[in-house]
Amino acid sequence: MGTEARKREVSAGIVVFANDGVLVIRNRFGEWVLPKGKIEPFETPPEAALREVLEETGVRAEIMCSLGATDYTYVSVVTGELVDKTVYWYAGAPVGYDDGVYPHTEPQREEGISHAQFVSWQSALDMLTYQDSRDLVSMARKRIIDPGSDKAGGKGIYEIRRDK
Repeated sequence: MGTEARKREVSAGIVVFANDGVLVIRNRFGEWVLPKGKIEPFETPPEAALREVLEETGVRAEIMCSLGATDYTYVSVVTGELVDKTVYWYAGAPVGYDDGVYPHTEPQREEGISHAQFVSWQSALDMLTYQDSRDLVSMARKRIIDPGSDKAGGKGIYEIRRDK
């Protein structure tokens, strides 16, 4: 028996940080996650990441550095098929951020996002649903606090590839 090719998706997202906080969203499944979304055919991963953060949260961000990519497989709730997914991740900050006052957020309710908010780093680590998201927040924090460190890789159940 031959094996059928699985569906493949490519997305991009940003760990948006401001002072001591990180931007998180609550999706249609009630999961706390980082903002991300599919890359359109005409977009680069950074362009898609910036667009998705703006659409999902109302926050205009800028990219500071790459965090590499996560790879995982999930089951589509629509088709029941296995989907292989790669997400390109970046660390960033709100454009025009006034230190001490978090930007206003506007969750994309039509896409099932009920909350978009900045929470402390520790709160993000406590509330994010998936280990890879927690690993990314930790990696982004290490890169921001100690940019020369090469020990910022995640060790969750997902492989995290870092750009060299």
